[in-house]
This record gives sequence, C-alpha cells and structure tokens, in this order.
Amino acid sequence: MSVPAARTAVPPPLPGRPTSTQEAWIEDLCRHLFASFTRADHHLKGEQYVRGLLTAPGRKSIRNIARTLEDAGAAQRLHHFICNAPWNWRAVREALSDYLMQRDRPHSWVVRPMLIPKSGTNSVGVHRRFVPATGQLVNGQLAYGLWYAGRALVAPVDWRLHLPSPDSGPFALSDEGVARVLSLARRSVCPATEELPPMIWDSQMHHAADVLGALAPLGLPVMARTPGSLPLHLVDRYGRPSRRGALSAQRVLATPERLGLPVHNVAPGVRAVLARVTPARTGDGGGGGELLLYAQRYEDAEAYGGRGTGDRADFWLTTPTGKTPAELHLLTRAAARVARDSVRTGGRTGLRDFEGRSYDGWHRHMTLASVAYAVQTLTTLDAVRLARDAQRSCVPAPPSCAYAPHGSGRRAGELPLTLVG
Repeated sequence: MSVPAARTAVPPPLPGRPTSTQEAWIEDLCRHLFASFTRADHHLKGEQYVRGLLTAPGRKSIRNIARTLEDAGAAQRLHHFICNAPWNWRAVREALSDYLMQRDRPHSWVVRPMLIPKSGTNSVGVHRRFVPATGQLVNGQLAYGLWYAGRALVAPVDWRLHLPSPDSGPFALSDEGVARVLSLARRSVCPATEELPPMIWDSQMHHAADVLGALAPLGLPVMARTPGSLPLHLVDRYGRPSRRGALSAQRVLATPERLGLPVHNVAPGVRAVLARVTPARTGDGGGGGELLLYAQRYEDAEAYGGRGTGDRADFWLTTPTGKTPAELHLLTRAAARVARDSVRTGGRTGLRDFEGRSYDGWHRHMTLASVAYAVQTLTTLDAVRLARDAQRSCVPAPPSCAYAPHGSGRRAGELPLTLVG
C-alpha cells in the first residue's frame, strides 16, 4: 500500500490477537462477503479462517490457523471447509470486488503473475518453471491475480491457477477471465465521464500485443508490460509504418532524438518516450493494429524504488489513449505498488501458503486470503489516518483559520475511518 510521505510511521499489527479496528473490519467484511452462505457454520468457519490468516504466527497453513482456535478438532473441520464444503468461492470474490468498489472507484485493475515456490509435488498445479528474472528453474505454482487498485488501497479480487499441459503454449487470459475483467471494468465506470478504469497487465510478455488485441475491441483500455527486446515498427503521423524496419523497444528508448521522438520528464528522475507503433510479426513486415509504446528510464535507483542496479527501464504497450505520458507513468506506479504489496502484505495473509492437491481448496483458500488481505490493508490505512489526525491536532491552527468551521476532515473519495452499519 502506498501512502504519501510525512510522516508518522505506523507499524503494521503483529500476529496474535486482532486489534479492535482489525476485528471490526473482519466482522464487517465477513457479514457482507459471506451473504451467499446458506449454512451458519460456514459463516462461522469462514470468519475463523480469515481471523486465523491474520493472527496465526508463521506459515498460514490450515493446521497453524486451527491452532489459533485452541480446539483439538478445528484442523479437521477447517480442512473440510476449505477442500470439500460446497460453498461458492466465486460469489465471495464477486462480493469482495463490489465491497471495494462501493467504497471508492478503482483507478485501475492490475493483472499480475505470482510464482509460489514449492519444495515437492504434493500441491495442485506444481511444475518446474523457468524464471527469466533470475535465469533459474523453479519448482512451484504459477497464479495470476486480478487486483483492485484505488487511490490508497490495493487488494486482490480474483485468481487463476495456471495448469499447463505438456504441449501448452504461453498463458493467455481465458474467455472466463476476459468476461470477469470486462464485468468489473464496466461496473466501475466513472459516472461523470463514463470512462472505464484501465487494465494493467504486469507480466513481461512477448505476446503482449495479442492480449491487447483480444481486449481492445471490447472497449477496455489496456496497458501491458513487454520485454525491451520486442521488435516494433514505428508509425508516422499519417499512420504509415516507418521505412526504418523493425526496432526493439529498447532501441526506441535509447535513441529517441534520432527517431524524432520527444522525451518527457514524467517524474523526478524518470524520463519517458511515447511512440505510435505496430508489433513486428515473424515472416512479414506488418504488425496488425496500431498501439502505443510507453517506455521509461529511471535515472537513479531512488526513483526506481531502490530496486537493483541493472538496466532500470520499463516497456509497455497500450491501446490508443488520450492519456499523457505523466498519466501513463502513474499507471505503472500502480502496478509497482501491487508488486510490492503482494509480497509484503501477501506474505502476512497467506497468499502463498496453501498446501494440498484440491483445486477448489486452493481457490477457497485464495479467496479467504484475499479477504484477509483487504482487512489488513484497511486496518493499516485506518491507523495511518488516525496517526495523521493526531499529528495535525498537535499543530496550532493559523490565526486566520481560528474560527473556521470544522469539516469532515476527509477528502472526496477517501475511505472512512469508522465503519457504517
């Protein structure tokens, strides 16, 4: 979660007994999200599981979660609830996304892969996979999460587990996944402008143009990360492919002046290029529909978030958009926030901790871990705001403001400090 600096540091709640604010969020979310449950014991076990994900020390396995209940039979009951009980995890995810959208319209939806290393083969979806970032083969699961990204809050709302067959090609969004993304985007449209929040696909894909090609006709603005080695044809102002031949995205960013492209200072220490392109296809000189290449280079490690010392550059393809380079940069920051928080908060709420062969069990665990993730983030946001309010109350008001009426103290669209209902 990204919170503007200034800064009163508020440590996140530690495992153990939930704080009163955290408990209030648990009760409120579970009351709304478990409305589809037809059995009272399912509601009780769901709430116990969410609370255990937030309070159990160490790995958030079913056994460790059961230990927080101090009940000898809890592990068996929770195992049945997650792996065998016939409750609809899709309905809970739908309710979670609706809950978040009712509080604040998302600025974007982010799709991001998550590699879950496993030591053995006893869990569903485990395969040996090559990780380009490290150049290593890793044994584990590959999941794709759909994340709500608001002004201050990010949280996962849907998941896909990649189950490749021996002859399968690269992962692509299924028809079900496309329908899910499109449904969420349309329900979160801005009432004033009827603008759909963009979808950010944060996975380095050589087939990024195919993803954009599948989603663009649906009217959904899409931005997809792509490798710097991707060959592209520049397009001139008349819509004609350049005669220069195919250029890599990396070369476009390295020599924009030679190509007649302006350079934009989109943030302190960040320079960007925006170019009209068509992807180069093997065997022909064309490249399908026109897209935009947004490429940015971080001039220093601090602007890059302190991540490494290598080639600090990002490359993205987007559907045609009226957004400025600075606005596109903010979308990449939303993706970076999801990447950072999925590790930090995801580790605290059990996103990588399910063990078992049950496909439905994996999805039920991930659903409740997503609920716990939302609880943790909302609790931390409350703590930050309360600390800021306390800090402001210690600063004397200027004389000109001494008799000003007090407002609500909340900016438009900001999440509430207290629960309603």
